[in-house]
Amino acid sequence: MKTVFIAAGGTGGHIYPGLAIASALKKRLPDVKIIFIGSHVGMEKNIVPRYGYPMEFINASGFQRGFVKKVIAAKNLLKSASDSRKLLNRYHPDLVIGTGGFTSGIILREAAKKKIPTLIHEQNAYPGKSNRWAAQKADVVCLTFQEAAQYFPKDKTMLCGNPVRDAFKNVDRPLMRKKMGLKPEDKMILAMGGSQGAAAINQAMQTVMKDLAQQDDIQIYQITGPKQIEKVCAACDQKGIVYDKTYNGPTHCHLIAYSNEMEMLMGAADIMIARSGASSICEMAASGTPSILIPYPYAAGDHQRFNAKAMESAGAAIVIDEEALDGEKLEDLLSTLLNEPSKLQRMAQNARAYAKIDADEKIVDQAMALIQR
Repeated sequence: MKTVFIAAGGTGGHIYPGLAIASALKKRLPDVKIIFIGSHVGMEKNIVPRYGYPMEFINASGFQRGFVKKVIAAKNLLKSASDSRKLLNRYHPDLVIGTGGFTSGIILREAAKKKIPTLIHEQNAYPGKSNRWAAQKADVVCLTFQEAAQYFPKDKTMLCGNPVRDAFKNVDRPLMRKKMGLKPEDKMILAMGGSQGAAAINQAMQTVMKDLAQQDDIQIYQITGPKQIEKVCAACDQKGIVYDKTYNGPTHCHLIAYSNEMEMLMGAADIMIARSGASSICEMAASGTPSILIPYPYAAGDHQRFNAKAMESAGAAIVIDEEALDGEKLEDLLSTLLNEPSKLQRMAQNARAYAKIDADEKIVDQAMALIQR
């Protein structure tokens, strides 16, 4: 039996590609033992177990500003290296895959020291520090965007795309809408700011909910982010916006802190307002969800703007810079699009055409070659 570590931690943008790779690897190698490696401070501890994979943890944390925080992170780095060596010695994995985040880099480096094959998947056009550091010793680096190749050794890189879970590849829209309790004539708006939420989107949506939710045929679902749910609810209370906190509640506004059923929400939506992280972009594309994208302006290398513009160029999205975002503008754009179903249909078709749904298979091709060498 082969054993594979997948180090995927921090945010959903690192975790969900790791889960997609795991699923594809299981299909190719049914008896493979896959163990996810994470930290206790990331979202992986809550997400990964739902998919049935065992987890091990290392004491890792990202570097932050401030002298004290840097000292703590440096101590954790030494501890995480020790934790990584212990796990590698216990399981003797045949391959270690890293999808980014501070958990990923250290165990990839420790595995390389032991001559264990290593593979990196980089989601963004501008790679994170952890992957750039780990790539110095890695065997293969799989890219989502060709623009990232300049940051890695040329002889190690290949363009694969960003893997998404099978649930997004063959979305049954009528079934998803039925699960949501939507009527055929309902128009569903979905808004989210990524796994951590986005204050700018949450604020703009207040105007949208106040006005558009008055229409009988409009249902609005807002994923606020766990840290912002109470603030959003308080703002709704102040503005007299009636809402519930469930998928199938009685109101026209549904506020949800976080969802593990994004394939259902995206599949049912007529239009989506979102950030433009690589994983979200690829899930929207695979599910054929038209979108209004508001790139996070402080993303490293401005990679979210690049992601968003690529979708816009494909005719699948409309991009609004955060500095230009306001509730009235967003409401006007949504009203226009919802009244042009043929345009939304074209955007959905363009999204599916843009999708690279075989990314997981290409990555697993590389993984299998490393396992069998």
